[in-house]
Amino acid sequence: MKSILNKLFTGNKIDAYEYIIQQYNRKSRAIVNYLYFANITGKHLFDEFKTNIDKNIFQEALKDDYKILWSSVIGPAYKRSLLESDILLPDGIALQLFYRLAAKRKKIKTKKERLDNLNWTDFGLFFIDRLQSEKWKENVEIYLYGTYPGILEKTKTFLQDRGFDVAYYQDGFTNFDWDHVSEIRKKNKKQYAILLVARTTPEYPIQELWSWSNQDKITKNKLLVFNQWGTFDFWAWVQKRAPKMRRTYKIEWLRRLITDPKRNYKKVIDTIMIIKYIFSHLLLKKK
Repeated sequence: MKSILNKLFTGNKIDAYEYIIQQYNRKSRAIVNYLYFANITGKHLFDEFKTNIDKNIFQEALKDDYKILWSSVIGPAYKRSLLESDILLPDGIALQLFYRLAAKRKKIKTKKERLDNLNWTDFGLFFIDRLQSEKWKENVEIYLYGTYPGILEKTKTFLQDRGFDVAYYQDGFTNFDWDHVSEIRKKNKKQYAILLVARTTPEYPIQELWSWSNQDKITKNKLLVFNQWGTFDFWAWVQKRAPKMRRTYKIEWLRRLITDPKRNYKKVIDTIMIIKYIFSHLLLKKK
């Protein structure tokens, strides 16, 4: 339990922005992942895995490539991909609640008990806006990878309408064209290249495993990778945000469940497991 919770970034959005840029400038690349409480329960991320994993088997990002893999491989690999992130950001009220209780029960060492919700839907535009204002608009370009072609096209239009330079976009039903991206990077010579990846399913955390296994190519192309989940749907107006009041009272998840139960029910069920985890990992365990 400690390893995955201790990895979480505990600062606010300004701290997160500055730390991400620092990591990117130091390594010439950065991979940013998110942690939801539903993933902790669904992928058993509190378990101690000892499986040896060849991460190269995740270099392709098509769903069919993952169907041949045992779940006993997916779970450990996913945990490693999160722990080896350059930064792991918190997302969701359930994770905030569990983290705070874990800190109060002294199950983890932290100077800050309360986590800020840094979900990409809210943090993403803030990050790109600030990057362009500080580093000059001409130095920043965006790459998109994932989702359906129609949603991807609308996402590209949304970003372009806000003044962002979308240099390349590719749907999630084809393997990423690294050669073409390398050509664009050499031609444009932009200092900051942000790759937004939306390629995952409830069963398979494809985007995190894919970026983890392609670190060499990400470094070669000097990419700043954000593995985010449903943001493209919001930017494309396929999904609508809940009213601000519901977001303030942390019940946006209820609206998503009601409006799209097929897509969200498993995530909600996994999140409800927080009750079991509070007892088993915070109240009953001595260590």
